[in-house]
Amino acid sequence: MPKKATSFELMLPLRDAKTPAYRWLYAAVRGEILEGRLRPGTRLPATRDLAERYGLSRGTIVSAFEQLRSEGYVEGSIGSGTYVSKILPDTLLQVSYDARSQPLEHKRNRRVSGFASRLQRFPNLEARPSRAFRANLPALDLFPTTLWAQIAARRWRRASVNLLLGCDAMGYLPLREAVADYLITSRGVKCVAEQIAIVSGVQEALDLVARIFLNPGDRVCMENPGYIGAAMVFKAVGARISAVPVDHEGMRLQTQSLRGSRLVYVTPGHQFPLGITMSPRGVLRCWSGLGTLAR
Repeated sequence: MPKKATSFELMLPLRDAKTPAYRWLYAAVRGEILEGRLRPGTRLPATRDLAERYGLSRGTIVSAFEQLRSEGYVEGSIGSGTYVSKILPDTLLQVSYDARSQPLEHKRNRRVSGFASRLQRFPNLEARPSRAFRANLPALDLFPTTLWAQIAARRWRRASVNLLLGCDAMGYLPLREAVADYLITSRGVKCVAEQIAIVSGVQEALDLVARIFLNPGDRVCMENPGYIGAAMVFKAVGARISAVPVDHEGMRLQTQSLRGSRLVYVTPGHQFPLGITMSPRGVLRCWSGLGTLAR
């Protein structure tokens, strides 16, 4: 297995005052390894880099790494770097599982819903090495990890019981209020917090819209070429996809394309995958077609 470097963006948990700093760091790194976020063969950063990033002494980092090395979680030597072990000690304690040895009754197909049978795995969500110009990957190296960790730690030190219990189904109200204020001042969108729902990403947002507006058999107009993640969500709820061509001005939405349609999926800005921005003429063309659908 080739050895590879990592940015090692580790979110350290809060440390108990009674816990030595090296034991605290050791437990955090060991947890990342066992959870699979640090894969076998991954190269860990230099101790000096970690000490600077997390505000710890280099001796603390060295002590934590030595403990991990003595227990078999990392390997390497001075000058060659430190790597996550290819074979972890925990795997040696587990009994191997062979599906072929299981009784036949365990191999019977389970009955699932129609929705579950239409679900497909989205390949772009698979963990792959970071590289430039990947459509679904932001500039992670520019993320202010240290500042984020400091703010998160300060916030959790003052966490109330109500915060730990959860929040409104639409999302954390102070966050929705902040989003509404941002949209009003920066985007000119007239909205209030009650009109905003906090989701984990675009796929969850599309899934929410599809479940609210679509029934099995409904027709959805989509750009061609367009975002495959949206098409997979609409197909999962049983909708039928109608491909609408895209030109240099945006989606060529015409009256005949909308007959019997329940929903139109369009991206006016930075269309995927062509990257075009819908022109004013394209907006009017699309708006005219949507007006026909509304009537």
